[in-house]
Amino acid sequence: MVKGGIGSGYTSSYREPFYEKGVFQYIKLVLIIATLIVGIFILLKTNQITGAAVAQQTMSIEDFLSRLTSHPEAQAYVGVSPLNVIQINSNNLPNLQAQIAGLDLSYLGSFLVQYSNAIVIYDYDKDIVRGTVALQQPQATLPTDFSAKLYAHPEAAGLENEQPVGGQLDANSLATLRQQFPNVYANAKVGDFLLRYQTKLIIYDYANDVIVNAVNLG
Repeated sequence: MVKGGIGSGYTSSYREPFYEKGVFQYIKLVLIIATLIVGIFILLKTNQITGAAVAQQTMSIEDFLSRLTSHPEAQAYVGVSPLNVIQINSNNLPNLQAQIAGLDLSYLGSFLVQYSNAIVIYDYDKDIVRGTVALQQPQATLPTDFSAKLYAHPEAAGLENEQPVGGQLDANSLATLRQQFPNVYANAKVGDFLLRYQTKLIIYDYANDVIVNAVNLG
């Protein structure tokens, strides 16, 4: 007599699909990890390329100022640290145009180098000075007899009506100037006055009332 239900001799025909097997899940995991590794490698290579491009565009401040002050329009600022340096771009151009007349799209990429008495507009890539903008400068506080003592020296004769650019030498400025112009600043000291006129550079020791050096320019 045949009994109902499934007999003990029944063999199931169900087979586990390949995608449900452990080996498939392992292969899938390996592929995901490999994809992540390739993605990270590509990202790193991209960053390296981008970094290299940026590095090519960087410049040293020493080289920048050396090239700038080699031009006659900026020779008065050799050894003088600028107060500010701004590169003109499309974002700040409208604001700068409101402050400096004549700026247009041709100035994009140029630099505004601000000193105490002027702004020099410099195109570093082409190594040209595009222009200068004079700034109103408060008069420095000097001893009351400074001018009288200075212009009593024959080396300063005829310069009374000019407004010099300069000030007292500090240790850092003097070291830089001595390195660039050793003969000119060989006898200069910290505290001496460096005065640059249109045609002459004068180093003046006010304390001892001595002209340390006077050099004709141009």
